[in-house]
Order: sequence, then C-alpha cells, then structure tokens
Amino acid sequence: MKNRRVGTISMAIVLIGFGILIFIAQINELSAAELAIKFWPSILVLLGGEILWFSFKEKRENEGIIIRYDVFSVFIVMIILFVNILIYGLVETGVMTVIKSRVASQTFNYELPFEEYSVEDGIEKIIIDGPRYSEFTVRTSKSNKITTSGFINITTDNKENAEKLLNENHISINKSGNIMYITFKDKSDYYQYNLRDLNIIIPDNKEVEINGGNDLDLIVDSLDNNLIVDNINRLKIRINEKLNVKVETTANNEEELRGNVKWNTTQIGSENFPKYKGELIYGDGNNILKILNCYDIAVDGI
Repeated sequence: MKNRRVGTISMAIVLIGFGILIFIAQINELSAAELAIKFWPSILVLLGGEILWFSFKEKRENEGIIIRYDVFSVFIVMIILFVNILIYGLVETGVMTVIKSRVASQTFNYELPFEEYSVEDGIEKIIIDGPRYSEFTVRTSKSNKITTSGFINITTDNKENAEKLLNENHISINKSGNIMYITFKDKSDYYQYNLRDLNIIIPDNKEVEINGGNDLDLIVDSLDNNLIVDNINRLKIRINEKLNVKVETTANNEEELRGNVKWNTTQIGSENFPKYKGELIYGDGNNILKILNCYDIAVDGI
C-alpha cells in the first residue's frame, strides 16, 4: 500500500501561477491584489483536483493508496498568498509610499516667494486663519497691499518632490464679497513640511481678525481700525505708544499679562473663579485691539 501526499504539487503550481500573476499585473499596470483576490479560490480547485487525481489513479492501477494531506505545504501556500495580497494592498493604498518616503527622507530648506496683493477700497475686513504649527508675524502698514514672505522646510525622499511641493500654494489669499481671507496650507499627503518665519504685512485701515495659531508676533506700527486676536497660544505685541489705541483682554490671573507696559487690571467673575480684565489706553483710544482666548500675552510699548 502506497502513501500519497496531497498539497505538494498544488503548492508548486500556486507559486508558479502567482509569480506569473504578479508579472502580468506589473506589465499591464493592473491591480495584483484584486487579481489575487479573484483567483485565490483556484487553490481549492487545485487541492481538490490533486485528491481526485490520486483517487482516480488508485482505481485505475487497482492499488491501495492512502491519501495523506501535506498540511505544511497547504499552510505555506496560504501564508504566501495572504502576505502577497497584504503587501500589494499596502502598495496600492499608498502606505508603502509613505513608509519609503520616511525611510529615505531628507530635509530641504527653501525661501517662499515674496507675494504682494492689492487691497481694493471696497474691502472692509481681513480675516487671517493662523498656521497651526508655525510661528508667524503680522505687521500693520500704511500701504494698501498685503505682502507675504517666509521659509519652508520640506522633508521628502528627493529634491524633485521637494521642488514640486514648493511650487504649491502654501499661503492663499481669497476674496468673498467685502472680506479678504488669508489661509495657510499645513499638511501634505505623503511628505512632511513646516512653514517658518512667516511674515504678513496688512493695511492699517481695514478691520482685521486673526484667528488661531501657535505663536504670533503682532507689530502694530499704525492702526486706523479695530483689530481682534483670538485663540493664540503665545501672543507677543509690539505697539507704537503714539497711536490712538485701546487694548482689551481678559486673563485667568494677572501673571498672564506681561511686557514692559503697565496694565490696568480689574477683577471680574466670582470669588471662587476670578478673572482679570486688562486694559491699555494710548492717545484717545479710538481704535480697539481686542485679545480673546490667548493664554500667554506680552505687550511691549515703544
């Protein structure tokens, strides 16, 4: 009586077939993962065919054959199949591209192009959505233009991809009705980059809102309208003391109000949860600089 192992021939055929499948997928730019998922039931057909073949051979030769299953071969075939499907799935979903870019990455430093935008007379308000991860500087000016400049650090796998990313629009200025919006691009799909030393010069005669951001240096050389700063982690203001400006803010404690100026503070709120209102008045105080939801405030007068 002879022993026959089922699975060895199937494993050999699967390895050859799967290699051909990958080769065809690469040449024709097809999805190897999708092809493998469609054709994996052929493994069951091969195993079943191998069993039938040995059973038929037993009857034909009239020999007693004990069919044993090569569990190891079947297990290895399944492992190879699913590992290859996993790898190609990672490639096609872009995960392998991200991993490759991280392993072979290097940092390139560039200066952002100097941009200048004219502000029409009909524009009444400028809204700046601050960058989430970068320090930036905003300066007021008598000019009727918005100017932007800065630097960018790009971490990617080669210089070509870095220059391609550099050519994207990292600072956007758009108009809707009588409002201009300044926004920053903070994220890339595959590559890391961060903006630094950002400088924005804005007209002093437009109402301005600065919303969000990590660190902001606000240089108030001139001001002929109201200005609001909201939700900044660290705020440093340099203000011209010859202006007609009133600075208003609230803080959880007086120690949060810093700088070389003398704050006029008033306790507000309840005794258990006190807050402090801080004010600075220069000249007639006709223009309001209001600070909201900022946690580290320093004002220096010059």
